[in-house]
Amino acid sequence: MKLELKNIKHSVFASQETFCYEGVVYIDGKKSLYVSNDGRGASDNLEPIGSIPYSIIEELDNWCKKNLPKWKGCDDEEYHTTFEMWCHEEVNQFLIRKELKNKLTKCVMFFKNGDLMESRYKNVKKLSGVHMNHFKANHKGVKVILNEMPFDNAFKHYNEFLERTE
Repeated sequence: MKLELKNIKHSVFASQETFCYEGVVYIDGKKSLYVSNDGRGASDNLEPIGSIPYSIIEELDNWCKKNLPKWKGCDDEEYHTTFEMWCHEEVNQFLIRKELKNKLTKCVMFFKNGDLMESRYKNVKKLSGVHMNHFKANHKGVKVILNEMPFDNAFKHYNEFLERTE
């Protein structure tokens, strides 16, 4: 089963205890569920689309528990990943992607001695080739520059760094 959460809309100001968001879950490429949360700590609202039976929600939850990696709690116990947890992780990944895209536009992001670094230029809203050339001329030892990678590779490096530093 291939799950995708698309058309995500997130509200920063309304996110209190959980993400305030809405989106559409696609199952094997088919638009299947509307999902939303008001951001105040309650469970997600799930609404099947069209002729999709309500039982799909329990099926998805069981599929997630069976097929997705378990996670460790503060008590070092392992727990199953539920469908709601999958949705929240998809929103989290969406927000990280959005943050990275914004940063890559405004600053040079690179790794130095295993640490993620940012180099900013004053009054620059969008980097240009001139900025990249200036950076490279002044930082000859830097080998991994996220701005020069395809976005998916840069995202992978960025996400791995975030996970490592949690």
